[in-house]
Amino acid sequence: MPLKIAFTSLFILWATVSYSQLNQTAGRKVATDNPLKSKLDSLVDKSVRTYFSNTSGVGLSIGMVKNGKTYFYNYGETANGNGVLPTNKTIYEIGSLTKTFTGILLAQAVLDKKIKLDDDIRKYLKEPYPNLEYNGTPIRVVDLSNHTARVTRIFLNFFMQAGYDSTNPYLHYSKEMLYQGFHAMKMDTLPGKKHSYSNMGVGLLGYILEDVYTQDYFTLISTFILRPIKMNDTKIDISHVRDLAKAHNAQKEVVPFWDMPSMPACGALRSNTADMIKYIYANNEDATKGIALSHKLTFGTDKDGLGLNWFILTTPEGYRVLNHRGSTGGSRSSFQCFPDQQAGFVLLTNSIANQYQLEKELASITTR
Repeated sequence: MPLKIAFTSLFILWATVSYSQLNQTAGRKVATDNPLKSKLDSLVDKSVRTYFSNTSGVGLSIGMVKNGKTYFYNYGETANGNGVLPTNKTIYEIGSLTKTFTGILLAQAVLDKKIKLDDDIRKYLKEPYPNLEYNGTPIRVVDLSNHTARVTRIFLNFFMQAGYDSTNPYLHYSKEMLYQGFHAMKMDTLPGKKHSYSNMGVGLLGYILEDVYTQDYFTLISTFILRPIKMNDTKIDISHVRDLAKAHNAQKEVVPFWDMPSMPACGALRSNTADMIKYIYANNEDATKGIALSHKLTFGTDKDGLGLNWFILTTPEGYRVLNHRGSTGGSRSSFQCFPDQQAGFVLLTNSIANQYQLEKELASITTR
């Protein structure tokens, strides 16, 4: 694209048995709590059935805001073969959707006069980095946020970490290695001119924000975003979560969630559709000054541009879209807000089945 509450086992079993229906999809049965009582229910169900024609699909949860009303739909299983239907409280990893929280946090830091978007990032680094400029033009803070800093998506030393595990690749990547990667990086063109997505850039942005506030990342987003919006289930630590949508590879084998102890700003958050619906409302309404500022265009155009870690588009019908996706080793997520229509949807899955067509159809259903 250029663009916790843990339910008891008894309740989960009761919800699965009492509220699920079985849909025949591509020769297999897929459990759902979709009541199939309205046109909206049927449209969503038809699109999800197509999604499950990909046999690597395991489970998914949808939260939708349409015409001022909230809808939730759940399909499949929280783990392949366990027979447990996810709910709107089931926790998924949301991957790079985390970056939108980082963008809002950056906006808050600007409002708090802790930082300026046009600042040279080296103002906030403890060592000299003469390489972080091109022809005398430095990387600015805003360039890290809208992915125009020309920072490599993944540094080479990422694959040199001791104990590297491709199924949980960020687990042992340290803060020190990230800074070493920036020392070794070579600029190839002027920053602020070309879009090039970078996890490393947002990882550094997270550390800059921690430093200016002298608080850790999760404390900061809890203070400025999660608590004000009452997103009580969104977290990084899931060690005590029981209602969890386990991640799966293409063979539908359970794989680890991606742990990012040293790169939380990139993609460490886990959430559910109940919380992410609150996030839709908050972004549609510009519920805080930080949220509102994060939506301001910083690169490109309103038709196809970026804010602070937000992709910003305009539909052919003229509606503004705020969106982001997330992708990890065994989960996928999609998030779209339509502020002009006070509408939006979130799609969370626990497999790597391609969700793009479903995402496109949900966008159409939400806005029609």
